[in-house]
Order: sequence, then structure tokens, then C-alpha cells
Amino acid sequence: MQCVQPVSIDGSHRMTAPPKRRLLPFMMAFAALALAHQASAVVLQAESFNNAFDATAGNSGAASCTNAVNVNVDIEATTDSGGGCNVGWIESGEWLEYSINVPAGSYRANVRVASESGGGSYNLQIDGAQVVGSTAVGSTGGWQAWTTLSSGVFNIAAGTHTLRINVAGAMNLNWIDIAPASSSGSLPKLRQQGALWVDQNGTRVDLRGVNLGNWLLLEFWMMNGANASITNNNGAVNDQCTLEGTLTQRFGYAERERLMDAFRDSWMTDRDWDRIAALGFNVVRLPFIYNLIENENAPYNLRADAWQYLDQAIEKAAQRGIYVILDLHGAVGSQGHEHHSGCAGRNWYWAGGNGQPASYYHDRTRWLWQQIATRYRDNNTVAAYGLLNEPWGTDATTLANNLYYLAQNVRTVDPSKIIILHGHTSGIGAFGNPASRGFSNMAFEMHFYPGIFGWRDNDDPNVVHGDWLHCSPQGTGEVCGWNSTITGLQTPFLIGEFQPWTELGRNGGEITRKTYDIYSMYGWASTAWSYKTTTQTGNTGDGNSGWGWGLVTNTAGYGNINVSTASAAQIESWFRQFGTQGISTHSDIAFWMNYQPTVGSTIEAEHFTAHRGTRIEVTSDPQGGDFNSSYLDNTDYMTYRINVPQTGTYRLEYRVASPTGGTVILGRDGTDLAVTGVPNTGGYQNWQTISTTVSLQAGTQSLTVYVQAGGWNLNWWRLTPL
Repeated sequence: MQCVQPVSIDGSHRMTAPPKRRLLPFMMAFAALALAHQASAVVLQAESFNNAFDATAGNSGAASCTNAVNVNVDIEATTDSGGGCNVGWIESGEWLEYSINVPAGSYRANVRVASESGGGSYNLQIDGAQVVGSTAVGSTGGWQAWTTLSSGVFNIAAGTHTLRINVAGAMNLNWIDIAPASSSGSLPKLRQQGALWVDQNGTRVDLRGVNLGNWLLLEFWMMNGANASITNNNGAVNDQCTLEGTLTQRFGYAERERLMDAFRDSWMTDRDWDRIAALGFNVVRLPFIYNLIENENAPYNLRADAWQYLDQAIEKAAQRGIYVILDLHGAVGSQGHEHHSGCAGRNWYWAGGNGQPASYYHDRTRWLWQQIATRYRDNNTVAAYGLLNEPWGTDATTLANNLYYLAQNVRTVDPSKIIILHGHTSGIGAFGNPASRGFSNMAFEMHFYPGIFGWRDNDDPNVVHGDWLHCSPQGTGEVCGWNSTITGLQTPFLIGEFQPWTELGRNGGEITRKTYDIYSMYGWASTAWSYKTTTQTGNTGDGNSGWGWGLVTNTAGYGNINVSTASAAQIESWFRQFGTQGISTHSDIAFWMNYQPTVGSTIEAEHFTAHRGTRIEVTSDPQGGDFNSSYLDNTDYMTYRINVPQTGTYRLEYRVASPTGGTVILGRDGTDLAVTGVPNTGGYQNWQTISTTVSLQAGTQSLTVYVQAGGWNLNWWRLTPL
């Protein structure tokens, strides 16, 4: 059984990891030095830590440079500009901790370092979760020859947090500057490299995010719940065309647009952007309708306020280190019969209508995309252009030819932005390889909704998602089949919509995180549908019961509105309530999206960052856990990214079940660290805890659970310091 080959092999059978580093022992502690957030930055002077670990006793530096909290850290006077003191004589395994109090947002870490010998490195953690990976500190020319190293963008939720710098190798540290990411030009431009999304340096970028549905193209089910929240004299209002038509007829176009802006200004506010950042997302897919940009009353002309909301979204996202995928969700004429194209029951884009042939709607869409590409071609926050959402009102070949036509016209004004080709319901076969048509920086998009819309939706949704994410026992089909297709085309992939929580109850958060992890493992970008939905009853629960399709929902109910009889003031007030109503994030998703395996706690087997041959299933283990890893055969493996706090000996425990027995190996960097026999426990759901000891080095590292002899299941494993 085999689902995916490891990235690299050590010549035998185990997945390799980054080169090993020599680390020294250290101990954990917490810091509690509060620093106020400044508009430009939070500057942490190295010597102003609250606590730290130094491998040697005493201060090797100047007597005038000390820290009363911990006198064993080596602090010396610095010759760096600004004077003061720096922490010196730092060795592998040592660390310093600080506390920061910041608003939610996107930040960079600028670290002031010096090293005569080179060879050192550091990483940064916020509340135990790594936000800046291992960063090499080469020789700067001396122990007082200073340089500043800048990190990529990372998100921090509002509030007080513990920041830790972990060190491997010899270096000096003067200060750490936690600076808000600039709203302009702060994100590296993305491009295609084979089947991967990468930045301009060729570094792989894993895009995980969410759709901003119902904001710039209304989908009324997303704020209806079981009832119709918005009605007119003909009944429920189910598409944007109907709403706009009713408002225009009653109040005129200008007042209609003022009322629509009241809704747009309220559905997404800063608190929503902050929640997206707090969930750790780095991309949003932004669905919009054509008449947000084009003047519907004067075709081929921009609205006076054409860029107001796209610019706003891009700016808010950039401030938080989040990319934006522009998604034309509703083309002029509508590209399908569905309400989410803007006008239900209309398919003029493909069939023609209203006295115009289909080519007329194609040409207006061509014009629209050229206007968009001209405006955003130099804006790196815009990761890609999604030419048409779910354009399924035609056959696959016609669809492919039309999207290539639009792409060719975009290329006349923007030669390099990634362009997304949305697949047909039958797949992406009609497109062939974009490179064969002379295109580069292209990506494919599909929407996967296992367990919904007739996709085994009568089966246990836990089983459906498990099968989808981990393929058949033979390692074929489902995501494995798509991985083969995308790898063969050497074109990046976007899972533009998926819904992994709404029908899964208490398992929804875990499956959501698992879905993002699996898609990232393959290098696919992914944006769940959707960020927010609301209902007339509200929901104050924890996501386990009656939760809808939004990561966020309203906590208290609200009434409905009849736009045929309500006054303009009443309609405006109803729209503006969305900006002030109480909202709640799905608590299980919030937990699992920020979950990181750690030493001393139970590590759920299914929370690997990479695997081969593994499937998951609901477990009946009385010791807990929602799922276990299953179908573990010879040479399968699961890799976990874990921070080991200190070098030493650990108790290694596995929770296993097997009718035959087998052998498990814990490895790192292609080296076997511990080989353990798996006993015959009497069945695949008869669970037993086995243990051994293992010696580990300190630091954040990838540990691999390798199946040397299979035929067993794993529920969880654990490392405990001895």
C-alpha cells in the first residue's frame, strides 16, 4: 500500500529530514515582561528577558550588564549603534523568553545578531508554536560585527503572548524587533514552479485559507438558516439580482447602491479580518460579482467606485500577511443556472440571452479581467486571478477554450500573475497541459465536497472524509489519484472550496485541520467555504451541535426584512446589524487549527505532517481520541513536527492495536532512534499501551513513526521526559 512517496529517501527506507545539529541541554521556563505595542514595532532588548536558560553558571560579561531575574545569562556591553548591552556566549540549546502584548495582525521579526565563527541558527516561537523557522546566522565578521536578519510574515492573535528564541550554535543577540508587516509590498510575489506555489526565491508557500462568501456577492442561504431572512412581495429573495432589482425599482440605482454598501461595510470589518489571522490562515479567496467593478448601466465602463472593496480587502489582508485570490464568482450574464452566479436560472454567459449572443458576455468579461489585471499586476498581495467560478453551464471543451481565451487576454496586460483555470464537473482533462499552449504561471482549481451533494452523503461523514483524504487501502483513487494527475501536469492546484466540518459534530475541528494538512502535504492551496454564515436563531455552542457552514457565526438571533415594504432606513439598519452583532468562532476548529504536537502531551496519530500509506478511522479506544491511524503496512510512515524542549532520555509510549503484532521504529534524519515490538493485542480495536525509552536532542524537528513490520493500528503516541 502506498499513497505518496517521501520527499527524499536516505538510501534505505526512511524519510530524511534536515541535517542534524549538535544541541546542549536546557530547561523550560515562562516569561512575564509586558511590553506595550507601538505603532511601528515592539523592540525586545536581548538582556531584558524575564527568564532564560544558560548552559553555564554566572555572567561572563560586564558587571554593569545584568538581569536580576536570571544572573546566569552572559550579558556584555555592546558596541552596536545605540549602545547598551547584548546577550553573548550563546550556545546550542540555550533560549530566552519575553512577553509581548499586541493587537491581532501580521508581523515580521527583525533579529540583530553577530557571530565570528558562523554556523549558528535560531528559531522563534509564540506560545510554543513556531512562527519563524530555523534561520542560519553566518559569520558576520566578529562578535561585535552586527547584522539584522528579517523573517517572513506571521500572524499573532490579539493579547499577551510568550515569545521564545531558541538557539543552535554560537551567536550574540542584541535585540528582536517584532514589527507589523507593511501593508504595501510586504508579501513576496507568488509564481509557479512545477506543481508547487512558490515565492520569487523558489521557496515553497503552503496556502491555507478561507472564502469570504456572501460579502461581495450575496448568497442568501448564508444568512437565512432554516428561514428566509430577506423577502419581497414575491416571497424569499434568493439571489442578488432579485434583491438589486427590488431596491432599484423602489429607490433608484444610486440609493440601491448606498444600501448595498451598508451591507458590504458591515459583513466584513476589522474584527473579521483579525479572526481570520488568528486562525493562522495566509490566504483568502474573494468571490465578487462583475457589477462591483463594471457599470452595469454603461457596459465597458468602470464604476466611479470600482475598486473600493477589492482595494479594501487587499489592504486589510496585506496588513495581516494574508494573500488574496480574486475570484469572479458572478460573471455578466451568469455562467451557470445557480443562484451563486448572481442570477438564479440564468445562463446567458454560455447560451446567450437578453438579445445578445454568448460572445457578447465573453467579451465584456475579457474587458473586465483586463481592467482588474491592469490594476493589480504589480500588487504582490494578489496571489492569483480566478477567472470564473464553477462555470458549469457548458461542456468541458467549451469551458477550457473560453478560459484559455480569457487567460490569453489577461496576459496582454499582466505577463506573470498566476491565472487559475477552474475545472469542469467532469474534471480538468479538457485543458491538457497549459505549458503545451505556451502558458506559464497557471494553476487548476476544483471544489471537493465529500459527504455532501450526493457524494456518499448517506454514509457516515467521518468515514467519507477519512476515505477521501487517505485513499483506498491500495493507495489509489481519491486524493492520491488527483495527486498523480497534478504531478503529471506539473501545474499547481487550488482546492477553491471544501466543507469539512458542518456535518461532523465533535469531530469537525479535527477533520478540518486534517484536511488542510493533507492538502498542504501535496503542495495544494486550499480555501474552505466559508468564513462566516449567520442564522435568525444564532448559535452560542461550541461547534458540536447545529453549527452551519461558517467558521464564524452569530451568537444571537435577528428578525427578517421585507425589502418590498420596509423603508430605506429600516433596510439600512438591518444590513448594518452584521457589523455589530455578537459573533463566535467554531471552538473546535480554533483549537485544532492552532494545535501543535508537543512533548509531554498525547500526540494524536492522525496529526502527521506527511505520510505514506496511512488511513484514518473512528476509534473505539476507551482511552480516548476521535480517530486512529489504520492500515499500517510494511514501509508505511507518519512524520510529525515536534519541539523537543531539552536533550535527554524520554519515555516513548505507543497506543497500539493488532491481531498479529509487528514492529515500529521512531526515526529522525534517516536514523533509527528506537525499535519497538508491537504485540498481538487481540484485534484492530483491542488497545494496549507499549513503551520504551529514546534519547533525543533538543530543538524543533521532524520525527517519523516508521512501520517496519505492519498489521497494526496506532491511536496516539507520547514522549515524557525522564
